[in-house]
Amino acid sequence: MNQQHRLPGAAPADAELRLRAQERLHEQGRALAASTRHIDNPQRLLHELQVHQVELELQNEQLEAARAWIEAALASYTELFDFAPVPYFTLNRSGTIAELNLAGARLLGIERARVVDKRFAVFVAEPDRARLAACLKSLFSTQSDAHCEVVLVARDGTRRTVEVRTTLSNNGETCRAVVIDVSERCAAERQARRLAQVFTLAPQAMFISDQSGVISDVNEALSAASGYAPAELVGQHQRLLRCDSRSPGLDDDMSRALALHGSWRGEVWQRHRDGSVLQVTQQIDSMVDGSGATSWVARFSRPD
Repeated sequence: MNQQHRLPGAAPADAELRLRAQERLHEQGRALAASTRHIDNPQRLLHELQVHQVELELQNEQLEAARAWIEAALASYTELFDFAPVPYFTLNRSGTIAELNLAGARLLGIERARVVDKRFAVFVAEPDRARLAACLKSLFSTQSDAHCEVVLVARDGTRRTVEVRTTLSNNGETCRAVVIDVSERCAAERQARRLAQVFTLAPQAMFISDQSGVISDVNEALSAASGYAPAELVGQHQRLLRCDSRSPGLDDDMSRALALHGSWRGEVWQRHRDGSVLQVTQQIDSMVDGSGATSWVARFSRPD
């Protein structure tokens, strides 16, 4: 194409595109001429051209509507992704971050633009990186959802225990990862394990029961003092450990005191598995767990 035929400001790189457009226009003109060759009446030819123009306008309206719908859907998806309260990441097979939302950037404590193209493992505590790699390997090899718990280290050094839940993307080459902060849950579980260990190893004989007195847990000291194995006591009523003939009406007294004051203390005759009895001081306190259920915690000691 000659230089003088270009539009003002057109770059040489546009020459090929313009040539293709002219060729297509020429082909469309020939097709239109062929389709109207049999039309001898100029008025009819004009009508056909007008109909064709309206068809093109309708097609253009449909394309514009489709484009508007796509743009709205993309905007909605972008808003949903960017402003979701849960951190989202898109990772490739090597664990490199391709995308992340604002919550993900906040979790890492670093600007989003500075995170893209970095490996997610960089932000994971070194002892947990192998666990993350195994999770991604399982996802891509089995094409089934995979998850793992790792410690995430933010830019300011803050450490959080997170659960990484991964799902394979449609292209099979990337995955979507939801990162959930489970630090509080893990701390509560560690606290529960510590308390359980304290209960189990406490030197004072103890058991836990429901409000009706059915034993749900015993510690080693009570098992040793009573001669019963823990499995023989769990599921049994606490009367198994007492000689009720020496303390008639004791259950009613305990229930009233616990209902009114949340605790009871008194002397009881403890019965050993071999049939011998020993007078001890029993302290029972009400305890409400995280689910709102009430239990009794009983402790035994020699009388003062």
